[in-house]
Amino acid sequence: MTVSYPYPLAVLSDRLNVQTIVWSIQRNDELSGLGSGQIIQAELAPPLWTGEVVLDLAYHDEAKQIAAIIRKLHGAQEAFFLCDPLSVYPQSDPSGVLLGSSVVQVDSIPSHRASIALKGLPAGYHLLPGDKMQIAYGADPTRYAFLEISESATAGGDGSTGFIGVFPHVPVGIGINDVVTLAKPACRCVIVPGSHNPGTGNGMFTEGAGFKVIQKK
Repeated sequence: MTVSYPYPLAVLSDRLNVQTIVWSIQRNDELSGLGSGQIIQAELAPPLWTGEVVLDLAYHDEAKQIAAIIRKLHGAQEAFFLCDPLSVYPQSDPSGVLLGSSVVQVDSIPSHRASIALKGLPAGYHLLPGDKMQIAYGADPTRYAFLEISESATAGGDGSTGFIGVFPHVPVGIGINDVVTLAKPACRCVIVPGSHNPGTGNGMFTEGAGFKVIQKK
């Protein structure tokens, strides 16, 4: 079978037995201070999601397979989709049963792009701060937004919400009717160069495997 990039979830993310994960943000800001003590911040580029993943103990064969799949990414040359194991589904619907096969779409985006309105949700569906969403947009190349909901919202009887604050800002290029993924939303990532540790063989198991990632939109 031909290897294709970015790796879909089934190739790598779904196979990871994650022991710990830290999601954070790399900001790309210029800071300057005034004599008054005031700090002035200018955002030079949109922030990027980062992650530090530590894998659980694994049998040697399993660990070797994961390491081989990661090496085939050629460092930071190729991308893969990584699902946050803490945010597989919205918090109010931890198994995704209520969401079911709903096709959620962008309903509206304000000019400041700090929030987003959705449609296509089940009536009364709850979204909470910390829930994640993935939106594919554009073509040649297709780009991927990975957004975090910043405030609570409830879908009305027609399945739509009002404007919901998100972080970071909704990228330019995302528009009305673009599909929003709430079930297993994934961040398109690359491995941070030099961060992959394939683990140490110890008795029957390999331990200490892990890597760091940074978002690639």
